Amino acid sequence: MLHVIKTDAALKRVHPFYSEQDSILLIEDAVYAANPLHYAFELLSGKTVFVLQADAKARGIHHRISPSTTITDYLGFVELTEQHHSTMTWE
Repeated sequence: MLHVIKTDAALKRVHPFYSEQDSILLIEDAVYAANPLHYAFELLSGKTVFVLQADAKARGIHHRISPSTTITDYLGFVELTEQHHSTMTWE
């Protein structure tokens, strides 16, 4: 499953539902959690995490994103939805 996360609060809610085959895509305000100094960053540990580049740039944090995540563009977003059997958006 692809978990599309819009807020850091939603990231907390998805944690119990995440399995090894899943991926997380951080978009909108959830991109802040990809900063290692963010309080929610530890929730990403051991998970496959992608960060939408446009949202990180729009918030001025693209240079603070952890190298343990993968930066992706809108085409990559589409490819992620194609690679996963289902997608769930968390707000």
